[in-house]
Amino acid sequence: MPGSPARHRHFGPYCLDIQARELRARDGSVLPLTARAFDTLCCLVDNRDRVVSKDELLATVWAGRVVEENNLTQAVSTLRRVLGGGRYIATVPGRGYRFVADVADGDGHAAAPVPMPAPWWARHVAVPGAVMFLVALLAAVAWSLWDWPPRAASRPEAALAVLPFRALSAPDDELLGLGLAETLITRLGRSGELRVRSLASSQRVAGAHPDAQQAASQLGATHVIEGSTQRVGGSIRVNARLVAADSGAIVWADTFDTDAQRVFTLQDRIAGAVTDALALSPIVLPERARSACDGADPQAYRAWLRGHHLLQRPDAARLEQALAAFRSAIDLDPACTRAYAGLALAWRGLVHTDREPAEMFPLAKAAVARALEIDPESPEALVAQGRNRHLYDWDWPGAETSLQQAIALNPSLMEARFAYAHLLVDLGRFEEGLAQARQASELDPLSPMISALEAGFLTAARQPEAARLQVERALALQPDSWIALLVRGGMALDRGDSAAAIADLERGAERAQRTSQMLAALAAAYAAAGDHADTLALLRELESRAAKGYVPATSLAAVHVALGDRDAALDWLERAWRERDIRMAFLKVDARWNDVRDEPRFQALSRRLGLEGGQAYGRY
Repeated sequence: MPGSPARHRHFGPYCLDIQARELRARDGSVLPLTARAFDTLCCLVDNRDRVVSKDELLATVWAGRVVEENNLTQAVSTLRRVLGGGRYIATVPGRGYRFVADVADGDGHAAAPVPMPAPWWARHVAVPGAVMFLVALLAAVAWSLWDWPPRAASRPEAALAVLPFRALSAPDDELLGLGLAETLITRLGRSGELRVRSLASSQRVAGAHPDAQQAASQLGATHVIEGSTQRVGGSIRVNARLVAADSGAIVWADTFDTDAQRVFTLQDRIAGAVTDALALSPIVLPERARSACDGADPQAYRAWLRGHHLLQRPDAARLEQALAAFRSAIDLDPACTRAYAGLALAWRGLVHTDREPAEMFPLAKAAVARALEIDPESPEALVAQGRNRHLYDWDWPGAETSLQQAIALNPSLMEARFAYAHLLVDLGRFEEGLAQARQASELDPLSPMISALEAGFLTAARQPEAARLQVERALALQPDSWIALLVRGGMALDRGDSAAAIADLERGAERAQRTSQMLAALAAAYAAAGDHADTLALLRELESRAAKGYVPATSLAAVHVALGDRDAALDWLERAWRERDIRMAFLKVDARWNDVRDEPRFQALSRRLGLEGGQAYGRY
């Protein structure tokens, strides 16, 4: 009977000892529980004939103390983890929790399993080996029955997609729905037991207004969070629900009413409820990892969010706009770690548009230093640090350490996985690099940039068919992707189809606003087609730019290689090393340098960088 004064409560393979305040397994071992988790379990077991509301649990377990609902969420999550899943404690959406296992009260200690004695014929020394095998088999079956019910099997990793929240009251701010989704993705991404899809892919899917199961299918997710917002006077009502992809069942749902100035701080409550419903470990952030621009200051957060989205399609104009947005966020919140990391990534991105590394990277490194001073465990800042070390410092071990730390802190941070893939491929560690690239692609499955560059990585790893499929996927997602056109054009050169290469690279050069990298690739295609005049015209264009400002020396070197002028090409490559040209980091796998790899000067550069290698196949 509930409320019985019996000392012991038995359920499943467990014994709850009220007097000793211990939870023991069948073998008598004590399972680790905090005092609050133990009291929560006792309250649920004692009231197992009904649903216990959250308010009642808080009042009983934390009597006389003012605590947040997240404390209860963490206690329930701890219990589910220790008990091997959610089969003992059920969440009743909008009401509370209920203990759902059969419980037997009794004052005896939980008995440890007693080995079953072997029969007399099994103990006889003359029993043949075949009979002994049968005895062992029967004993194993008996033991499996004795240990019934079986322990919960390890479950496959959960994959979660968070769709932008829909506005029910129009007109409304688009950044409100995006912001709620992004704050949840950032918080839930810290879970080591969950993989959370990127907001960019979720946003693409949401544009077609699918139902939760359709969205899950497109994003490769096992669960989907969807929700809506509605302005009610000066407040905002947020409805959220967690849907299982396989059945369409609502696993959890709740409604939150909050002040408009606090709406972006709901992520703790919703994330706690989701991890609770999925029986995951609670996610607890250190105080230094919290900042006003994470949601407490809506203006600072919105400024950061604008910058973050501008980084997704990094042409020069958008990158300049991103820099302005991140500066606005920092003006409003000087401790905005993610904004400093965003500054660093934007400055690094500008180098890809022919801005001088010696100008951009010192700014990027200073921003990273400030971010890590505020929060040494900021995953975003560690990604930016890894990028700096890879592309500018040429510190391969240091870059790897930074990116591994970022992944450990947020396993769902696509940017960390992708940056690590890029580093590993550049070092010739193709199997490891492609594994990271696949994980990045799973986290952001609808990103044309990731698909295009993954295709480039596959060319370096000598997997042309897989590269072809991936580049076509990128162009299906974004027909004007200049990175995809660069990769496909390079592959056409490799198979001797200069006409197809020229078509792709001319189109890509215009889409990329005639960056030097694209012009150098186009020059190589012209040279392969025997079009000497157009090759020289592109060389003159690049030389004219270089006379007025910075042009990456690798671009000029590549044109000279295409023209067969080895000495000039090596002169430019040595200049690229002095100027810390970022494409020197690709030296080992870049197919453009195959015609000069046997030159002593090239080999000396390769040794200096620690990037020695033979024939290369990379086109990206």
